[in-house]
Amino acid sequence: MFGAAFRSSAIFYKPKNIKTTVSFSDYWKFKNNIKVGIVSTIRRLNGGLVLRREESFADSNVLNIEVTEVDEGSIEIEVFSCVNLRIPYAAIMVVYETLSAISMVHSYSRNHSLIEIEDDKAITIARESCWTLRAYQNISNKAIFHNGHIPLLEQKAIFLVTKENGSEKKITFNLPSLKSFETYVFDAEEIFPDLHKFLESGLGWGTLHFESRSSFTRLLIIWNNNKTDDIQVTHSNFDYSSHNTNLIKSTKPAYMKLPTVYGKLPEVIVYPKHAKGQYQINNTKEFSKGAIVNSKSNELSFTRRDGELPSRIVTALTGPCSEDVSLPFECSLGVIHEKCPPKRFHWFLISPNMPSVIHLTSYEEIHPSLEPIDLVVRLYSDSTKKIEEVVLSYDSLKKVPKEIKVEKIFDLKSIKKFGYISIFSHYVGFFIYSS
Repeated sequence: MFGAAFRSSAIFYKPKNIKTTVSFSDYWKFKNNIKVGIVSTIRRLNGGLVLRREESFADSNVLNIEVTEVDEGSIEIEVFSCVNLRIPYAAIMVVYETLSAISMVHSYSRNHSLIEIEDDKAITIARESCWTLRAYQNISNKAIFHNGHIPLLEQKAIFLVTKENGSEKKITFNLPSLKSFETYVFDAEEIFPDLHKFLESGLGWGTLHFESRSSFTRLLIIWNNNKTDDIQVTHSNFDYSSHNTNLIKSTKPAYMKLPTVYGKLPEVIVYPKHAKGQYQINNTKEFSKGAIVNSKSNELSFTRRDGELPSRIVTALTGPCSEDVSLPFECSLGVIHEKCPPKRFHWFLISPNMPSVIHLTSYEEIHPSLEPIDLVVRLYSDSTKKIEEVVLSYDSLKKVPKEIKVEKIFDLKSIKKFGYISIFSHYVGFFIYSS
């Protein structure tokens, strides 16, 4: 699919006055036994080079790189190998911390390799959506684009704002010329000064159309509380009403299983820019331009009334972690259907200073099982090369707990800042979250 991928990479935003840490494990070694070389590059907002250095897993299995060299800018991680890495985007997380909030997101953008561009395997036409706009008091809505190695000329861009009832406002605006590797901040309130009035101080969604030439167009989405300086983040996804996605011949619905988060089920957002059609959730709730679902069940099923299901319907989990927090978390996801490839290996970031929880959901409707279940759980540290392993065995899928506290299975004293856990299971129907 990606061709010869001897380079894998990711670019992340460093916001002003926000503690920013890029964290990743030696995933390539654990999963495919590939040794890699790593280079990190820190740049100013305008793309100017500040620092480039080689990174190494010589003394640990996890690298945590706190960006202190610039107040606002970007950090790029490039991973190189002498064998095909198969996937050109790197398995990396970025963590943003304030005094009272933490948020994280995985690799969202990258600079395409020359091979990808020449082989016409690079998506550089930006049709990005799934940007939740929260028109709340003291909240600002921003989206971050990282330009690649080819400068961009000034261009006309389009900002589409969709209300919860499906009505839309289209704004055309000037996107200035961008230098190589420049980071650009789309400010929703600047592009559309009447945003809060149009959304009636509620919720809506943004879509951006513009042209790139060398970088993957996925955006970092940021909500900022201007009173407390707290932020929450997720990433955008394609506008699938513009980017075509394949349809699937399926005998079953698509599903979404909800974990319990902080003792309750989160809200579900179905982003509006999906493949055009008439859809139902749980055979009752109909939607054609997105939906917000407050489900009393931890299972949602998606069907389409006017044709075959698209392979991708972009969704999200969202909700506050407590009553006094103004910024809800938002986790961009999707649906699971019977054509999805099987998944046996999962990985996620953990902290020794904040309670880390594994949330397990399973898709028995697609992958039924009456067999015993083993979870091979491994701990990777940022201070040692030693890998700890625990095997959790259960008589059946029904016996697998919905939540597992990491501190109950591992002593985390070897982890200084952030570590990683991987879970392997022969059962292919798990979808695992962490918090």
